[in-house]
Amino acid sequence: MPVARPAAAVGAFVAGCVTGVPVLSGLAARGRPWFVAGLAGEGLLLVASGAVALGRYGLAKAVVHTDCVVIGGVALAMGLRASTALRMHVPGMPTLLSQTAMAELVDDLLDRPRTASGAPSRRTPARVRWAGTVCGIFVGGVLGTWLLVPLGPGRALIVIGAAVLVCAAASHAAGVRREGAGIQG
Repeated sequence: MPVARPAAAVGAFVAGCVTGVPVLSGLAARGRPWFVAGLAGEGLLLVASGAVALGRYGLAKAVVHTDCVVIGGVALAMGLRASTALRMHVPGMPTLLSQTAMAELVDDLLDRPRTASGAPSRRTPARVRWAGTVCGIFVGGVLGTWLLVPLGPGRALIVIGAAVLVCAAASHAAGVRREGAGIQG
């Protein structure tokens, strides 16, 4: 059924958001490391999705019939990532829609390229964030493809999930060091 895969993806993404928002908000309200929890949850979901893909398809380089369980697991992780990113509240940095970042950057550059004196605009930090978002999405896509082609979907998801878990551990360690030094973050 052609609608099953998109429905699984959208439904699981929404479930990730619906789960992520109250869990992360609850952790934040209790002073717990909500960012680390969001990253760790995402990483674990990606590793689990990779394990399912490996279990069902072995070391196949490509999967002909896309698996709704794998799609759902990845979409659930992306819903949790969306909740985590939105909770960060970085002004002017659209973390969820690459089109928004590209449109904001192009619009700003074409509409207000420089001040009358030729000096850089006060909007330079926003431009840097938009350009960083666009570049980050591009680099992520390239790295994902470099992993997917030689490794296949199962192993690629496990590697990506493990990388997210390493980021979660590093973020947790940095938070522990900041707290130990008496720095508020």
